[in-house]
Amino acid sequence: MKLLVLLSIFLINIDALSRESAIEAVDKENLRVCADPSNLPFSNENGEGYENEIAELLGKKLNIPVVYDFFPQVIGYVRNTLNKKKCDIIIGITAGNELVLNTIPYMRWSYGMVYLKESEIDVDRPNHPQLADLSIGVQAGTPPTFVLQRYNLMGRVRPYNLTFDPRVAVIGETMIEDLIDGLIDIAFMSGPIASHYLNKKGFDKSKYVFIPLETTDQGWGRMDYYTTMGVRDGETDWKKKLNKFIKTNQKEIDAILAKHNIPILELKPGKRKKGDSTTDALIKGRAPVK
Repeated sequence: MKLLVLLSIFLINIDALSRESAIEAVDKENLRVCADPSNLPFSNENGEGYENEIAELLGKKLNIPVVYDFFPQVIGYVRNTLNKKKCDIIIGITAGNELVLNTIPYMRWSYGMVYLKESEIDVDRPNHPQLADLSIGVQAGTPPTFVLQRYNLMGRVRPYNLTFDPRVAVIGETMIEDLIDGLIDIAFMSGPIASHYLNKKGFDKSKYVFIPLETTDQGWGRMDYYTTMGVRDGETDWKKKLNKFIKTNQKEIDAILAKHNIPILELKPGKRKKGDSTTDALIKGRAPVK
């Protein structure tokens, strides 16, 4: 019996030590941010992305300077940055990513349809009859291809190859250039990517239309996503601190996104099932959609 008690105490101490080690892995003197050096509108090494600005806001609230560990967001990104403890936070990562411990979401974005107002297009839904006469741009392998397949529109598609490395090719920029030049009439693409490159080319929100594609029961698959911050597994105290930051500063985060003209959808807490966290409720499709 005495041996069992001693063993229990030993295991409890080991568990406490491991939790303490995880907490102590977070630098308390600097906000060490994992980021891509060239991936606008999200981040770059010049601090011009909206994730850079959110990081600066977080650093200001914590009263510590922001320092970066830059690494391209390609395969191995989390492994080579956060998990090697070169940095302590990823500012933007999709809810449900199994490589990190997610915070609560601070934004919800979607794929959608984008076209120029100067065109004679009047499309407001993916099954609009006008789409049958338009040239449609879409990046191969992205979720909107399922929408186009569902409505038998693949024959109208001008495909753009899927790339996983923005250093090799920036397909989003190419699609927007083709939209402006008239090579395609409408593009099905990520809202943040579309707005960024349209603004870069001198087209502000008054000059284009973006129609979001939200996740529905139409068999499209997931079209809208929740963005969280990501920390290392086990760093629950750090996660709680970030959750508090997000809840307290959501309006300021929204203002940063608006400044960058990022089209976002309303954050809606899902109807929880027993045992679900807020994030679980959101990513499992329990958040109501329009």
